[in-house]
Amino acid sequence: MKNKEVEMRLLLDKIKKIEALIEGATSEGEKRAAELAKKRVNQKMEDQPNMVEYRLYTPDYWHKKLLLAICRKYGLKPFRYHRQKYTTVMVKIEEDFLNNVVWKEYLEYSDHLEKLIEDITSDLINKIHEHHDEDIVQKMIG
Repeated sequence: MKNKEVEMRLLLDKIKKIEALIEGATSEGEKRAAELAKKRVNQKMEDQPNMVEYRLYTPDYWHKKLLLAICRKYGLKPFRYHRQKYTTVMVKIEEDFLNNVVWKEYLEYSDHLEKLIEDITSDLINKIHEHHDEDIVQKMIG
């Protein structure tokens, strides 16, 4: 592996460990210290010379909100250029980090989101009126 790839993998591992510390913090001081450490690691990632601007597309409002939350979780600054579609997300990121962390996590949560939306929609429709598939009627020729 190239030195840059090794360095990026180390940064990714650090972020994952720091997130575990944030989640498991038993005091505000521990949590604050872990958040500051995460901020320092994120700054190192931003300083990487191989950062590229990517255009990411989401199918709807909810998926966009999900992608934005994941980007911000890792200290990324998503944006959109004037006149771009609302569901477009631009982000400056290292390709390996995008593919192995951000997009992987987005796809995982996206599956959960779609299942939740399906469950909520079905429940709402059933509360309005019990759902049945539509009847199929044959057209009479005559």
